[in-house]
Amino acid sequence: MNIVKLKIVVLIDKYKKISDVARELELKQPTVTFHMKSLEEELGTVLFDSRRGRVILTEAGRALLYYAQRITSLTDEAMNIVADFDSLERGTLHIGAGLLPGNSYLPALAGRFMRKFPGIHLDIRVRADAEIMKLLQRAEIDLAVMHTDGSLEEEHLECEPLGRDEMVLIYPDEHSFSALKKIEVNQIAQERFIQHAKGSYIKDFSERWASANQVNLWNSASLDSPEAVKLAVQAKAGISFYTRRGLLLPSAPEGIRTAPLPGNAIREPEITLVYRKDRPVTAAGREFAAFLRAL
Repeated sequence: MNIVKLKIVVLIDKYKKISDVARELELKQPTVTFHMKSLEEELGTVLFDSRRGRVILTEAGRALLYYAQRITSLTDEAMNIVADFDSLERGTLHIGAGLLPGNSYLPALAGRFMRKFPGIHLDIRVRADAEIMKLLQRAEIDLAVMHTDGSLEEEHLECEPLGRDEMVLIYPDEHSFSALKKIEVNQIAQERFIQHAKGSYIKDFSERWASANQVNLWNSASLDSPEAVKLAVQAKAGISFYTRRGLLLPSAPEGIRTAPLPGNAIREPEITLVYRKDRPVTAAGREFAAFLRAL
């Protein structure tokens, strides 16, 4: 069984015509027919059924189709990886970004990278951190930049801290907090809290902070975008938590004040580069990682 025979199975299911399969594989029709018969003889079962000029897969053929799709997809991926592995002239780099990096410092960094390497296509997916982890586990992205608390331990993932960040309280100008020298835990719990997206690092952090300080946050709204959270605080809809670095980039927001978080402290966030141990990092991936380390 070779890869050409498996590709024929996949394409027969797609086109239902030998002529179309031959055209896509750049083979002659008798050659495609020969491979089809050879595969049936090799497996000792009928895989293809001709009906009124169309060819469809038998039940055995459809059972083989699942594996043929996986094998041919992995083969194509392997060939693309090898072709692009040491090239900075072409190729695609799939990057995942947590909501905060993806909405603050990553766009400017990606712009600098693209100007230096115009032949590299960047496919950037900005998602909540929990979703980024799923994309990494499914190998749908090459690397990710996200916030962690330094305790991320996944056997198949490599986690490289890029720098510390700091979680702070944000509240609007002219809020009563502005007159206080120190803000207490209970005072935060009594204010309307603008919560961050489900699965995001800041939402997880806020819940751990509340638990560590034995209070419940008054979640009056939940917003999927960190930028929207800032705008809601600016509009005096409530208070929230944010990372110090996220506030400074791309520019410090007007109409928002910050304060250290009171009470029992929990571990501050780290900006972290994450990639799979079992997948080689291409030249483009190595270069992008170098850009991230220079943050």
